[in-house]
Amino acid sequence: MLKLFLNRESRTSLQLQIFQFYFQAIQRGNLLCGDKLPSIREQAQALNVAKITVVMAYEKLMAAGLIKSRQGIGYEVIFTTPVRTPAAHIPLAQGSPPVKPEPAGVSTDVYGEMGRDFYCRMGVPDPNAFPWSSWRKWNNAPSVLKEQLFTRYHSPNGLFSLREQMVRYLNLSRGINTRAENIIITNGIQEGLSLLSQIFIIHHAASQDKKCHIVTESPCYSGAWHLFNYYGADITPIAVDNQGLCTDKLPEYATQLCYVTPAHQYPMGSVLSLERRLSLLTWAQRVGAYIIEDDYDAVFTYGENPLPALKAMDYHDRVIYMGTFSKTLGPGARLGYIICPDELLPAVQNMKALNNNGSQWLLQQFLAELMQNQVFYTHLGKLACSYASRLALLRDGLSALFPDGKIDGATAGLHLSLHIDRSPDVIALLQQRCLQAGVRFDTLQDIENGSEEIWRKENNAGVMFFGFGGLQLPQINRVLRELGQALIQP
Repeated sequence: MLKLFLNRESRTSLQLQIFQFYFQAIQRGNLLCGDKLPSIREQAQALNVAKITVVMAYEKLMAAGLIKSRQGIGYEVIFTTPVRTPAAHIPLAQGSPPVKPEPAGVSTDVYGEMGRDFYCRMGVPDPNAFPWSSWRKWNNAPSVLKEQLFTRYHSPNGLFSLREQMVRYLNLSRGINTRAENIIITNGIQEGLSLLSQIFIIHHAASQDKKCHIVTESPCYSGAWHLFNYYGADITPIAVDNQGLCTDKLPEYATQLCYVTPAHQYPMGSVLSLERRLSLLTWAQRVGAYIIEDDYDAVFTYGENPLPALKAMDYHDRVIYMGTFSKTLGPGARLGYIICPDELLPAVQNMKALNNNGSQWLLQQFLAELMQNQVFYTHLGKLACSYASRLALLRDGLSALFPDGKIDGATAGLHLSLHIDRSPDVIALLQQRCLQAGVRFDTLQDIENGSEEIWRKENNAGVMFFGFGGLQLPQINRVLRELGQALIQP
């Protein structure tokens, strides 16, 4: 009988630990096709965790095609591995065993399967966001340029045609003045973070014989947090509040990087105030740091006077600006970008070329032409109006259901956070009731990665997250209705 033990000191969430244990057991053949997993209740009792934690882990296993749920039987392994046979005797050779690298953490909130029809998932745009009619028209038209884009190598920095159009786009949407030469197209924001981690963390450790010091938000986006940890950075998390990063707690010693999401803090949703933006820029100049500004979904703003991007206020070339088209075209486009300060440009360009030769050249040209003929801006306007309606419905509905709760994130982006004074057990019960009704949302506990520990020392409220980008208005109404029903259940 396999025995599962949870490490409650680990930065890996309990849900992910359960998933990883059974994933490895099935892959290695320790569990064979037809073997049964403990029931939800048995597993929760044995591990001393909430039932919802086990439910989420088992759902991931089902989504991966490893197990299935059978009525009256329970959860059964369906993945077929070779039958276990006794190992043949092999004489030991002289020498050292190969190095076994430790895997990096994975952002389960980003890469997890949808699972349910009504999943209020953060960061997911409208399924119909991609301009399919424009794409079909463009893609079906014969073109020598498209043949060359598909059959030849092009600049790893990205097509100049797109970078040129982006100069205007960034000025109009975020108030940023830059040059096409300073823009590098990446495979989403995650590749940009990886490039910077390699340049700063590895190079600093090798050249200075000490760890690279990085400041992050608490809580912090898992994709950045896991990267920085894996490469061995010395990380100082700083708690966020309703005005974003608490800049009065920034360390007054040499720092190489500071990673922030100022326009719509991920995951809490707060906006970095103007005063703190100025304070952060001054601090960076004082301690010698570069600021990574992750502007992942700030193209959608709902306030009357949105604050300028940090990059728009950067007079000392201290801000590395990162953005993505995942929220405007869809994550499948895999198009992001970096605006590099002049001093960093050669290093980032070379590292980009070493990592891969380029990113989606066909889609780059399509987007360039979409921007040039103004179709992209019309597309953005329609999305913004649609998202504003969904936001208003969700915000008002949550306010009515939780009159004592506090909602953050309503001025930008595609998700809200709801802070309520309820115990984790009560929130887990509410979450489980909604899940049984076909509605799913995440909590801070579901996406924890270790970065939230500093925040938790100063905050006791439970936090629930509701993404609205991937849901239509009738679906949001359904979410609110099921939430209301779950609240009144005894």
